[in-house]
Amino acid sequence: MTADTASGVAADVSVNTAAAFRRAAGRFASGVTVVATRNGEHLYGITATSFVSLSLNPLLVAVSINAHSPFLDEVEAAGCFSISVLASGQRDVSQYFSTRGRGRAEGAFPGVITAPERTGAPVVSGCLSWFDTRLHAILPGGDHRILIGEVVAAGGTEGDPLLYWAGGYRRLDPDDEGTPDGRIEEFADALSAQLHEGGLSPDELIEAQRALEPAAAELAAFRRLPDGLTALREALDEARRAAPAPDLFTAESVRFHAALGMASGNPAIAASLQSLARSRHAHYSAGTSPQATERTLAAHQEIYDAIAAGDAVRARDAMARHLTVVHRRLCPPSEES
Repeated sequence: MTADTASGVAADVSVNTAAAFRRAAGRFASGVTVVATRNGEHLYGITATSFVSLSLNPLLVAVSINAHSPFLDEVEAAGCFSISVLASGQRDVSQYFSTRGRGRAEGAFPGVITAPERTGAPVVSGCLSWFDTRLHAILPGGDHRILIGEVVAAGGTEGDPLLYWAGGYRRLDPDDEGTPDGRIEEFADALSAQLHEGGLSPDELIEAQRALEPAAAELAAFRRLPDGLTALREALDEARRAAPAPDLFTAESVRFHAALGMASGNPAIAASLQSLARSRHAHYSAGTSPQATERTLAAHQEIYDAIAAGDAVRARDAMARHLTVVHRRLCPPSEES
């Protein structure tokens, strides 16, 4: 084989491999997002499907952007960007931001409603979920650059996602109701949002926890389910690592209480505890301090140890004591005049 022939074969293999790569990658179903930023009154947004959740500690997300896109310079200048995960009815939004020349606007995007969150980066109204991030890093990735953002706020609503597969937009099967656990989780999350928006008070929150969590701890100790024990241990370990960061610690502390529902083995208790997640996070974060963090970690460790040992009475009592301490922190007695 001559050098010229070898070069031709190598080029042919490269072309064929690239084509096969594109076909194979197109068979991976993905959600559709709009990545956007704001620099003064200038707004910039593009459609992207290469979005991933990257890390829980710290909270990081990543999205790949063409290396030649001017959007990269805008994000670098602004120091922040948002990711809006589009809902099934937002195909027109995806097409708007994927059309060349439409991604830049002054003050507002024509025909697309957005609203700023914490960093000021615009979030698409009506999207399925969103992440507001500070720019963490821009990494090389061949002909793309990888934007990594540190999440400072996130949210969303109920609905179906807009999907992209094999070169076209798709929808979920309307007849597929998902697994039972998935449906329970979805309903519990919707109830959590409603309870939080309705303004569940600290007293009401603790009252609900006292009715549920000692019983959940007792059941968890009685059953000692491997998955439940793992979930509790992981939440406890992550909370300990997150102790220096109050917001992240609060999130992991809330996760421990949700894991307690899973560990109980009772789906009704699990869903009920999950429905308190947003209110628990809102009220707990207001009182997070180094002293409260230390006490919480010690209490959660005691609860976990009792559950792992199968001591149902000690687990119930430890949870009840913990809630008494939390109640004093969230609802201090008013001083008499």
